[in-house]
Amino acid sequence: MNPETSNPRIGSTSTRVRAAVLVLIVAAGFALARWTPVGDYLSEERLVGLLTEISQIWWAPLALLTLYAILAPLGMTMVPMMVAGSIFGPWLGSFYNSLGVLIGAIVSFWLARSLGRDFVLQITGDRFRRAERFTDRHGFWPLVQTRFLPLPFPVVNFGAALAGVSPGLFIASAVVGIVPSTVLHTFFISNIMFAQGSERAWYGVAYLGSFVAFNLVIGIPWIRGQRRRRRRYNELLATRSQRTGKTDP
Repeated sequence: MNPETSNPRIGSTSTRVRAAVLVLIVAAGFALARWTPVGDYLSEERLVGLLTEISQIWWAPLALLTLYAILAPLGMTMVPMMVAGSIFGPWLGSFYNSLGVLIGAIVSFWLARSLGRDFVLQITGDRFRRAERFTDRHGFWPLVQTRFLPLPFPVVNFGAALAGVSPGLFIASAVVGIVPSTVLHTFFISNIMFAQGSERAWYGVAYLGSFVAFNLVIGIPWIRGQRRRRRRYNELLATRSQRTGKTDP
């Protein structure tokens, strides 16, 4: 038996190397954005200016989607690109941004799953398998809800991959969690960008109200699910307590 692979807490060399590569990719993205001129070029102002200049060229949307696919796995925020994508208008911008964010999420998930999943599996063993089964049964709405929490975009995507979420469940929850909110943000950001005077103020108020209402609507199924699970858990504890009481001498 290979001593390096017999102990799940040690893991194979290739598994550790892949996990290290994942950490290096995220660290490189953070370093590029924080300590190099690349971060300046990826600011909202620079990206909006760039896409404004090329917005009439046929490949401009492809450039935006490519940025999403490259920058999301590096752990960079999607906000500047979403604002930049809004220059295509409320509807085309919503389509491009939704597609771009989904592409970035899927690429990030695939990268973390390919490079880091085996490392987590070898560390946690059967607990990881149980977590996979649990998330497949109960994880849809909690995953959707994470898209509306103040969590960094890379944390959600990488965390889902490393927590054992299946690709199908991740993509389904990402579509439900990303597309509606991205359309909402892009629609109002685009209109605010092109509006003037009091109209801009009106869009700002409507944006805030819509954002709050949308989060409440999305949160209701999750809250109800939590209450049902808590009720079933309490019923299970009560049943076990009754059985224990009957068996005691």
